[in-house]
Amino acid sequence: MTTIGFCSTSTPITAISPKRFERAKAFLKNKGIRLVAGSLSGKRDYYRSGSILDRANEVNQLIHNDQVDIIMATIGGTNTNAVLPYLDYEYLNQHPKTIVGYSDATALLLAVRTQAPNCRTLYGPALVASLGEWPPFVNESWTNFEKIIRTRPGEAVTVRA
Repeated sequence: MTTIGFCSTSTPITAISPKRFERAKAFLKNKGIRLVAGSLSGKRDYYRSGSILDRANEVNQLIHNDQVDIIMATIGGTNTNAVLPYLDYEYLNQHPKTIVGYSDATALLLAVRTQAPNCRTLYGPALVASLGEWPPFVNESWTNFEKIIRTRPGEAVTVRA
């Protein structure tokens, strides 16, 4: 069973869009995915999910959770870059995971790609923004994402745009 740990490194989407958040969790559980909530789930600190150190700690907790296969952003935002100096790249590189997100989470993807090269980074769906969508869009996103995560890194895969 695949385990996805999710984090909010910027926008507190789990607090601002609780119905969409619940829809995303139900969708993934229905697909047989085990979810591990980041420590800031449901929390809000004005325009962000928490302080810089709170957000970095949330990511580090998922990095250090050996049950988590994939770390997925809940959405983008505007300030993921602030957490980057505080992440445990050394541990992550020694215990590689797949990191997924888009928009503001691209900063996290690039940092992991350069600082923990044993990890797989995917510019792909965000938990709430993408997998909390209504059918048929959520089904298309999941089908393409599942194709990618079921392949080995470097193996060719064709997805429908």
